[in-house]
Amino acid sequence: MYEIDNLLMVMSINDVQQILGMGVSGIEIKLKDVYRAKEVQSELNRRLGPGYSVRTWMEMNRNLFSALKLEKIAMFIILVLIIFVASFNIISSLVMTVMEKKKDIAILKAMGARNSSIIRIFMAQGLTIGVAGAIAGSFLGWILCFIQQRWQLIKLPQDIYYISTMPMKIDLADILVIAAVTIVLCFLSTIYPSYKASHIDPVETLRYE
Repeated sequence: MYEIDNLLMVMSINDVQQILGMGVSGIEIKLKDVYRAKEVQSELNRRLGPGYSVRTWMEMNRNLFSALKLEKIAMFIILVLIIFVASFNIISSLVMTVMEKKKDIAILKAMGARNSSIIRIFMAQGLTIGVAGAIAGSFLGWILCFIQQRWQLIKLPQDIYYISTMPMKIDLADILVIAAVTIVLCFLSTIYPSYKASHIDPVETLRYE
């Protein structure tokens, strides 16, 4: 990478000491498990005592991780907005269903169906769409992430990025949060059509049929 090439030079330690006139100022440790960096840092601080500074790779790349965290939040907001727009499609679909089934709803109400029963019917329809979409979308996303993890089909230019392929990590918590938001928005989108369906006047509707 340009940033590394611009700041890093590899040469013999003896030549560096001769040029700078000083000893070794730092030691870099490579771990088999990079996620144990905090644990190793604590142990080294305990053994070395004061006068030495131990930094993890996460601390050295704090700005990068902050940017990635901010990007993740932005992606989540964009995803919620997409789901929000999709919920309007559900509203439109249910409203059209109410208009098409107006006579059937009027007959049900004339036969004694309560408003709450009509509301439950359309809420169940909207929730079915939401749950089915959340499950199908989560499963498809999991499949795509698994394929990228296994075969690394998406490549990245290594001279620009630190890595050569697009990394993928399947986070169950993220999947559950996105699915929950999807279902909640779909549920909220059923309120207006359900209310509209429950307030159909059977007398007025059937009078002209």
